[in-house]
Amino acid sequence: MVPAGAGCRGKAGGCLLNASALAYRNPGRWRAVVFRQEVRHGTAGCLLSLVLLAPLLVREWGLTPVVVGIVFYSSVVVPALTGYFSFTKLLFRIYRTTVVFLLSLPASANGHARLSEWAASVGGWAVRVARGAMVGVRFMLVGLVRACVVLPLTLGVGVALVFHHTYMTLHGARITASQVVFFLMMQELVTPWAHLTSLYFVLFYTVLLYIYRALFGRPVTWLGTECGKWRPVGKGWAISFGVGLFTFQCSSYRPNLTFIAVTFPYFMLTQHRWSGEEGIVRWIRALRLPLLEEEEAFWVPLGAHTLPIAASLVVGVMVVPVRPWLVFVAAYTNLIVPGLLMARKVAGRDSPHAAVITTCRRATPEELEEHPTCPVCLEELRQARVTPCLHLYHAACLASCLAHSSLCPLCKQPI
Repeated sequence: MVPAGAGCRGKAGGCLLNASALAYRNPGRWRAVVFRQEVRHGTAGCLLSLVLLAPLLVREWGLTPVVVGIVFYSSVVVPALTGYFSFTKLLFRIYRTTVVFLLSLPASANGHARLSEWAASVGGWAVRVARGAMVGVRFMLVGLVRACVVLPLTLGVGVALVFHHTYMTLHGARITASQVVFFLMMQELVTPWAHLTSLYFVLFYTVLLYIYRALFGRPVTWLGTECGKWRPVGKGWAISFGVGLFTFQCSSYRPNLTFIAVTFPYFMLTQHRWSGEEGIVRWIRALRLPLLEEEEAFWVPLGAHTLPIAASLVVGVMVVPVRPWLVFVAAYTNLIVPGLLMARKVAGRDSPHAAVITTCRRATPEELEEHPTCPVCLEELRQARVTPCLHLYHAACLASCLAHSSLCPLCKQPI
């Protein structure tokens, strides 16, 4: 008898022999199959040659993404493009295998429990990923805001504060800056066609002031030093510079009287350091104005500091449509800084005049009749201030005493 598998083996061998015979009988078909395989291999080699460009992408994307991309490209994209397998069929098989796996879980004894555990684990993982993403986005936004907003703002404020404190300590630079800015605003308002007029007149006024102080200031005795020999030469150069500058300015531009009438008083008011002993203070004191309370040495310099601020405010309002950036600079140099200095002088924490005005009331005529003499200067009291301890003083005398001590000069009680 013949075994059962013998027929099958005989049939398979016959099929192989028939296929070989057919291949050898049809050489053209065999060459076509071989050519198709060679084309496939050549195409795959050409596509794989693009992997040689991968090192160029490492600097931009990093090593890990590039390696993952190379593996996916070599094992999935290239075989799918060259026909080794169908990419669509591969996705369909993955999808079908996943569905069959999920549907086969409930059929087992513990299928529902496994499915629930799997779903719970996937859900927990998704929640953790979402929380991590939210935290990462939050930290990224906070870092972005700090880097783009907070840090530049902090640096800007710090630099501005340092500049402000340095600027407040430089008296000469502060006065010169306010004069130049005010003269520039007047130039734009009165003579906009004459360039550099403001700078010319700032220099010219400065030279005139130097000449005045050199000629009418306090006399200086030269003790035969080398420096004393050169001082007359310096004065001569200064006078020549002033005269030449004025001549050059007049030759190219006829000065406007309005410009001179406004800028010269502004220059004199800002350039002078008021001490309260000037001649104008003595003249106003001789008028005996009740409003000043015999404290002309305080109120006259205060008015001299207030007039340039008011003039800068008026001129700045008129120049805003023409030069807004110049008015912005003037708001700091001519309004804010002088205003802060004046407020520190008038109502500062250590200002004796502020203490007199705020804590001591005016004396009534009856109180002046009872106490007609100031205990400090021993002169007649026409206007007086009453301390909380009911002692009467001149406002100027009380302010001078409070500059040294915060106690009443008579009873030593705090004011």
